[in-house]
Amino acid sequence: MAKILSQEEVDALLNSLSDEESVSSVEKVPSEVRTDDEIKKVTIYNFRRPDRISKDQIRSIHYLHDRFARNFSSSLSAYLRALIEVNLVSVEQLTYAEFILSLPDPTFFNAISMFPLEGNAIIEMNPSIVFPLLDKLLGGAGAPQEGISRTITEIEMNLMNGVLDLMLRDMKEVWKQIIDLDIKISTQETSPQLIQIVAPNEGIVLIIFEIKMGASSGMVNFCIPSIVLEPISNKFSQDWYTGKRKVSENEVEKVGEVLKNAMFNMFVDIKGQQLTFKDILDLEEGDLIMLEKQNFLNPMLVVSDKPKFKGDLIEIDGKRGVKIKSIIKRLDNE
Repeated sequence: MAKILSQEEVDALLNSLSDEESVSSVEKVPSEVRTDDEIKKVTIYNFRRPDRISKDQIRSIHYLHDRFARNFSSSLSAYLRALIEVNLVSVEQLTYAEFILSLPDPTFFNAISMFPLEGNAIIEMNPSIVFPLLDKLLGGAGAPQEGISRTITEIEMNLMNGVLDLMLRDMKEVWKQIIDLDIKISTQETSPQLIQIVAPNEGIVLIIFEIKMGASSGMVNFCIPSIVLEPISNKFSQDWYTGKRKVSENEVEKVGEVLKNAMFNMFVDIKGQQLTFKDILDLEEGDLIMLEKQNFLNPMLVVSDKPKFKGDLIEIDGKRGVKIKSIIKRLDNE
């Protein structure tokens, strides 16, 4: 049976409640009288989707695989003897679970190793382009195969491995600018749910390509877990992205050897007095132009229109010449 409170107990509870309200009202500060230091700025951050790769690194990855798309387009066109266009669509960051949910089932799903990087990556080819490619490989026109939703057979996978090997070869060649990779196929499935390379909430970098062959087109997804890229994230530098690279000493020596045999015009420049344009027009045969003594005693040797040496006029065995006295590092007006 529930206990019935007496009047004194009810009054005590009401008094304690009023005391708590008075204390809380004193502690609360109206927002309009808060100082700037007390107002905290809030930034939205999704802990389930942390961006581990910076925007500069994403830009470098985009540049890298845009070059791969052009190379693979040429290689695939030669392999199939048809005009194939491969375009880079986007580079995104999302979770592995979101990537898996975005894929059709069945599809051509491949886990690949990227030694010496730890872990696996994923290459997925959409059936909308896989079946036209198979048709082309088997002698067909490569026309769109609409309405086909069946699983890719093992024989068809073996045929597609030729295209996949070509893709991995071009990818390995492009990635040499960052790291020398040994890329191999680890596992192949038709259902994305059967292969899990990382935890569902783990971040990944998704690189999306589009392959066009005549009227047929389809997407190819290249998924790299962020944790796989972390050991080499510093190699995606701005210097690499802008195409700059360090020149080896051997290359410098080769350029120096070539320049040693280059021919340059050299002449002695003795400056005279300044003349007006009218004076130049009035010059006739036999006119005498006076030279300044200082310039006459310190002629400059000019190499390909660039003053390089200072010297003294000399005469040896009836022949006049210039003895080099110093090297001009820069012009006086520079």
